[in-house]
Amino acid sequence: MDRKLLELQAEVSEHREEVERNRLTNEMTLVDIIWAINRLEQNVGRNMSVLQDRSLVILDQQKSCANHDRLREKLLADIPRQNLASCKTLDQALLSLKSRIPDCVTPTSSPPPENPRLSPPPTTPRTSTTTTTPATSTSTTPLTTTTTTTPITATNIISQPTTTLNPKLPSYTSCRNVPNKVSGVYLIRVNTTSAPFKVYCEMEKFGGGWIVVQHRFNGSVDFYRDWEQYRDGFGEVNSEFWLGLERMHQLTIARPHEIVIEMKDFRGYYDYARYSAFEIGSESEKYNLKALGSYSGTAGESFSYNDEEQMFTTKDRDNDGYPGVNWAVRFKGAWWYSTSTKSNLNGPYTNVNSFPNANFWYNLKSSFQGLSFSRMMIREL
Repeated sequence: MDRKLLELQAEVSEHREEVERNRLTNEMTLVDIIWAINRLEQNVGRNMSVLQDRSLVILDQQKSCANHDRLREKLLADIPRQNLASCKTLDQALLSLKSRIPDCVTPTSSPPPENPRLSPPPTTPRTSTTTTTPATSTSTTPLTTTTTTTPITATNIISQPTTTLNPKLPSYTSCRNVPNKVSGVYLIRVNTTSAPFKVYCEMEKFGGGWIVVQHRFNGSVDFYRDWEQYRDGFGEVNSEFWLGLERMHQLTIARPHEIVIEMKDFRGYYDYARYSAFEIGSESEKYNLKALGSYSGTAGESFSYNDEEQMFTTKDRDNDGYPGVNWAVRFKGAWWYSTSTKSNLNGPYTNVNSFPNANFWYNLKSSFQGLSFSRMMIREL
C-alpha cells in the first residue's frame, strides 16, 4: 500500500512538473508573440513615415515640373515667331534644364506657338529679363523651408533650383515669448550671443509656452543611445526626439524653469506629473538633476527617488549610485538613475509589464507597464 502511495505521489509530482513546463512554454510563446507584434507596429510606423516623406518629395517635384512648363510656355509666347532661331535656342535650353529635375519627363521638342500679337523683328537680340523677388517673412509662423528658383533668361546662364533656409525667421528666448499662439517648430536662442536652434513649442496645453524636450508616441526612434547622442540630442523635433542635455542645461541655467511630463498607457488613459522647478547641471557635473520642485498631477511621483542630486547615466557612462551595475544597461535606456529608479521614460517602447525593460512610470499604476506616449516639456517661470 505504501509503495502504491509513493508511486501515485511520484506520478502526481511528474504531472505537476509537466504542467509547469507547459505553462512556462506558453508564457514564453506569448512573450514572443507580443514582441513580434510590437516590432511589426514599429516597422509599420517607420514605413508610414518613409512613405509620407517620399510622397511629399514627389509632390514637390511635380510642382517644380508644372511651374517649369508654365514658365516655358510664357517665355516662348512672348517671343515673336519671326525670331524663330532665338526661340528654338531658348526652347532647347529650357528642355535641358527640365531634364535635370528628378522625376520630370522631358517632352519632345515642338515649334513654339504662334504669337497672336505680331510685331516687327527687333533690331537687337531680345532676351527675357523675367525676375523673381525672393519672398521675405516677417510673421511668427512655425519654421518652414522655402524653395527659390533663379530666374531663367534666353542666355547661356541657367541655374539649378536651390533650397535655402529663410534667414528672416525670428528667434525667441523661450516659447513663452512667441506671440503667435500656435504649436509648431520655432527658433529659440538662449541669449543674444548664442546660436539659435529649433524646438517644438506647445502653445495650448497647460497655458502654452512649453519647450518639448522629449517626445515618444510610436517607437520609431531608438532611445537606447550613448552619452554623446543624449548630450547633443537626436530625432526630429516634429516627430520622436530628445532635445539634448546640453541645450536643456543652457536653458535651465539661464532662467528658472518648471517641467511637466505627460504620459498615456496603451489603453488610452492620460496622466501627467508636474514639478515646480527643474534645472540640470553641466556636462562636467554629469548633467545632474540640480533642482526638482514640488510635485503635482495625476500620474504619481516617480521622478525623484531619493534626496541625492541624481546624475544622468547612459550605456557607456555609469553615473548611478549603485556599485557594479550600470542601470542604463540593465533598463535598456538612459535616465537620472540612482540606486534604482521608479521611472524609465527612455526605455524600450513596449506594451508589456516588463521589469526592467520598458518605458515605465511606476507610480502611474504601481507597475512597470510600458507607455504608448510620453512627452517632457519645460517652461520658463
